[in-house]
Amino acid sequence: MKPSQLSDACQCSKACQCIKEVLNHGNMEFVEAIRREQQLLETTNSENDSEKSRLPETGYIKQLGRLGETLQQSPKTVVLACSDARVPVLDLFQRRANEVFEIQLEGNVASTECLGSISYAVEHLPKIEGIVVLGHTGCGAITAAVDQYLSPQLEATTVEGSIMSLIRTIIPSVDIAASVLAMNSPSTQGTVLRDALDRRKLIGTATFVNAAAMAWKVQAFVRGLRRNIPVWYGVYDLASCRILHADLDRRDGSLLFGLGDAPHVTELNEVAQILVMYLQKMNHFDAAKFSTNGHNLQTTAAWEKLSMGDTASAT
Repeated sequence: MKPSQLSDACQCSKACQCIKEVLNHGNMEFVEAIRREQQLLETTNSENDSEKSRLPETGYIKQLGRLGETLQQSPKTVVLACSDARVPVLDLFQRRANEVFEIQLEGNVASTECLGSISYAVEHLPKIEGIVVLGHTGCGAITAAVDQYLSPQLEATTVEGSIMSLIRTIIPSVDIAASVLAMNSPSTQGTVLRDALDRRKLIGTATFVNAAAMAWKVQAFVRGLRRNIPVWYGVYDLASCRILHADLDRRDGSLLFGLGDAPHVTELNEVAQILVMYLQKMNHFDAAKFSTNGHNLQTTAAWEKLSMGDTASAT
C-alpha cells in the first residue's frame, strides 16, 4: 500500500471510529432519557399530581415500557419504504415507536424477504390494519434502473450484481413508464426510442409506477394470507414533505395528497399516463398546485382510525 493510501486509510479509520463513538453516546443518552422519565414518573406517582406538567407529552415509557420491561409489539400498520436516509417514516406520518412495523429496502421493492416480513406482521400482529408501500422522489434505485434501461450495462462484479437484482425488479415499472411516455411523444410516434426519452420525466413517472406496482404485488400476496387487509401506496416528495398519489378517479393528470389504494395491475398504465400528463404541465412536483385537489378523504379516514387508541379502535 502506498504512503498516501495508508494515510487515507488511517483517516478513514479515525472518522469511522468517531462515528461509532457518536452512535454509542447517542444510545447512552437514549437510556438516560428513559431513566430520567421513569424517575420523574415514579416521583409524580408517589408525591402529588402537581408535577404532571413536567412529564413529557410523548414519552418513551409509554412506547417502550420501563427499563427492565419488554412490551409486546402492537403496530397498527406496516410500511414498506425505501432505505433512504431522507425519508423519516415515523416522523412523516407523525407516528411513534411500536406504532409502525417498518420494512425498508432500496427502491421499496417487494422482495421475497420483504413479503416474508409482511406475512409475519399480518399473521402474528393482530392490530395491523393496513399496509403502505412508500416510494419517494429522488430515489437512487429508480434513477439507476432508468439509467440501466436507457443504457444497458453488463454486470461486472458481485457487488454490482447484487444491486442489479434490485434494478431488475424495478425495470418493469420503468418499461411501463417509458411506453406511456413514448405514446405521448410526437418524436417517437408510439415507439419506444430510448435515446428520445426525457430522462427526468421517465424517472418521475417510474417512481410513481414502481410504488403502485409494488403495492399491487403486496396486495396480491396478502390475499393469500389468513387475514386480508388493505394496501395503500404513495410517493413522498422530498421537496414538499408531502405524500402523493395519482388520481385514478378523474384521470386528468392530477396528483392527490395522501395515500391511494393499491391499483389493479391493469391500472399501472393509467398511473403512468397521469404522471406523464402532470409532468407535461409541471416542471417539478409543486406542492402549491396540489391544494386545489384536496386530500383523499378515504385515506384520511383510514389514518384517523389507525391513530385512535386501542379502545376506540376495537369498537
